Amino acid sequence: MKKLTLYSRLECPLCEIAEELLQTEAVQYEFVDIDDSAELIKQYHVRVPVLSNGQRELDWPYGAKDIQELADG
Repeated sequence: MKKLTLYSRLECPLCEIAEELLQTEAVQYEFVDIDDSAELIKQYHVRVPVLSNGQRELDWPYGAKDIQELADG
């Protein structure tokens, strides 16, 4: 199972839901606040929360099955 990256931002309700889902599924992930980088803001501004396994990305909405497939793939 791959460690995922959650591209997110603080005070984002959808991002909080995505993070809770990752925790519920016990999936390891790294939280990346896109507001720390102008480049990340350009790439993800209207897309967060975005999950990545380094090869593929999932845009919201996604569920437990999607997360597991991304982590396994």
